[in-house]
Amino acid sequence: MALTTALVAGGVIGVRHALEPDHLAAVATMVEGDNKPSLVGASWGVGHSIPIVVVGLSFVALGIRLPESVTHFFEAVVGVILVALGARMLLRTAGVSVPSLRKHDHGGDAHQHLSFGPFALGAEHSHVHDESFAVGVLHGFAGSGALVIAMVSTAPGIDQAIAFLAAFSILTVTTMAVVSALWGRSLNVGGTRVLRGLAGVGGILFGGMLVVEMVGTVV
Repeated sequence: MALTTALVAGGVIGVRHALEPDHLAAVATMVEGDNKPSLVGASWGVGHSIPIVVVGLSFVALGIRLPESVTHFFEAVVGVILVALGARMLLRTAGVSVPSLRKHDHGGDAHQHLSFGPFALGAEHSHVHDESFAVGVLHGFAGSGALVIAMVSTAPGIDQAIAFLAAFSILTVTTMAVVSALWGRSLNVGGTRVLRGLAGVGGILFGGMLVVEMVGTVV
């Protein structure tokens, strides 16, 4: 695999990977009331790329692969989270107050952070959307993310692996940032309740399918 081939393959797979239904469903349920919806998608992409890059390069160097049991576990976790995000979106669409994101201001720059009662993640100033970043990290270890890691582990050399992962990460982040920005704009145009309802249902459906699929593998 030449460096050019690795770059092209990584870029193409990065775009395709970002547009997978469960990834879109996750981001769609988290773009809500954000001043910068593109940040939600970009943060997901960054979080998603980190484990793939770190584990992928480690596996190339060590010549090992991610155990299937590990990918199944993270797949099930992602499924549960998707169901929770979808249910939260539906509840909010129905006008039910669901405390989960804490909004505060840093010098006129509003931010939202995942919170549980008095506890909040990322309470310090951050340019990363904490919730989508965390979901992206989990996605990196699950399902198709693990397949990308497996693909990288077959690279003939570290140079090709780095080129592939660099292109993959850049295009994944860019694609999801664009998608979330477009979704955020759509929510502001009209039919907000319908779109949020569809996002909520989609999150529950895709999450439920992941959970059922993973339960089937251990039964």
